Amino acid sequence: MKNAIYSILFLFVTVFCYSQDKQLLQTGVINDSVKIATTPTESYAIYFPKKYDAKTPLALVFIFEPGARGKEGIEPFILAAETYNYILVCSNTLRNGSTEVNIAVANRLFDDVLQTYPIDTSQLYISGFSGGARLASFYGISSGAFQGVIACGASFSGMDKLIPPSNNFSYVGMVGDRDMNYLEMIANKEWLDKAKIVNTLLVAHEEHVWPKQSEMLRAFDWLEIQAYRKKIRPKNDTIIKRIYDTNLRIADSLKANNEMVASVNAYEKGITLFNTNEDNSLRAKISEIKKSRAYKDEVAKMEKIKVQENEILDKLSLRFDQELKSAKSTSNFKFWKSEIQNLNAMKLDDKNILDKNMAIRILYWFQVLVYETGQENKRNQQNDKFAYCNELYKIITEN
Repeated sequence: MKNAIYSILFLFVTVFCYSQDKQLLQTGVINDSVKIATTPTESYAIYFPKKYDAKTPLALVFIFEPGARGKEGIEPFILAAETYNYILVCSNTLRNGSTEVNIAVANRLFDDVLQTYPIDTSQLYISGFSGGARLASFYGISSGAFQGVIACGASFSGMDKLIPPSNNFSYVGMVGDRDMNYLEMIANKEWLDKAKIVNTLLVAHEEHVWPKQSEMLRAFDWLEIQAYRKKIRPKNDTIIKRIYDTNLRIADSLKANNEMVASVNAYEKGITLFNTNEDNSLRAKISEIKKSRAYKDEVAKMEKIKVQENEILDKLSLRFDQELKSAKSTSNFKFWKSEIQNLNAMKLDDKNILDKNMAIRILYWFQVLVYETGQENKRNQQNDKFAYCNELYKIITEN
């Protein structure tokens, strides 16, 4: 793994010559199957913004889609790419699986793209969803080559956090409040803050899915401000005003809907850190909200939910591990039927949205855990354990 990091660092400082022989590809559309020159069995999708002229080096986002679906991985980024003139690249080969294999695939992708197209290597970004987000986070923290990471629906692996961070990249976390990895992303932000890595977290009313284009644009709005601060891009007052207005509108709407914590987060996204009158106005709004009873009550409720969710996750995980050893339910699945029934009832409770979202997260997490464990035992020909998982999976998904 260390050699892979060294090779990518060497690559990024030696790719200023690019091939002029690559086929001409369309702009403004996703070119879905471009082959890696050195490894024709591997390919990627690529998107050039409509203003691309094949001469001017542009910023670029490498994207990792966990199902190796290049087109699906690029689509959430198109609005941001057109707004800020980014090239988008997503592998059709890299998928959830072996980290070592994926690092090799990713390095071949980096090599081919950076030697083929005019890329501004001072403006390299990396993103991914779910397992792809974990790989993107690894490269962000270990290589020092990327200005920003956009991690959707997952964060670092535990081991990656042991790597001394370069601290020179900006990190955007994106997650749904019904995503099974929601608590992980909340905890990840706390870790990033302690590590002094400039970061933000965007939370949408979604489950475990790629963010919408409008949400992805907000991520790149925030990254644009960081680029101005680091003098990677020239400051653009028109863009700053649009970002301010967008976040103000969203924040005001959330506040009117009594989503106080979310409104504070949205106001914070509009702060440019250039100490303008607009920045000071947003800071005043944030201070006022944080003093309110409604905000304090919501924070307390969220903390209570966090504790409750972790307790339920621990209880289900422990019981599952215990029963899996013998491949038999000690209560003929009565325990599981009761637990799933309770979670499904909570899932339907529209009067308590935080509890409802918690139940959705837990059910999805447990469904994935049981399914993947069952498939692993099937591959290992542990038929009794596979049968146990299969029966439990039916109970989880029958409602």
